[in-house]
Amino acid sequence: MPKVLDTPIRRCRPSEDVVPFSECRNNLSTYIGRVRETHRPVLITQNGHAASYLVDCESMDALFDQIELSRDIEISRREFAEGKGIPSDEVFLEMDELIKGWATEKRSVS
Repeated sequence: MPKVLDTPIRRCRPSEDVVPFSECRNNLSTYIGRVRETHRPVLITQNGHAASYLVDCESMDALFDQIELSRDIEISRREFAEGKGIPSDEVFLEMDELIKGWATEKRSVS
């Protein structure tokens, strides 16, 4: 299950989170600790230009989950527009049948 809402995805602060490559390389442990603690990425520059981000794993996983969820929603909308959707009354009827089946199984096991 995606943890989209569990982990904040924060933007870096230009005044605090932009560092030259050499600075990041020389103090990598410090910067890794910072991104783990703050969940803010560090923007690494090379020759004065943005080159890469250093991001903690939890935030990156949450970002991937958010992208995946957004794609799933877009696919669902497109399929629904193409007539491939299932009417909600059918979905709820199927859910009711599943719940009744589980309740019956639970009673027979008890």
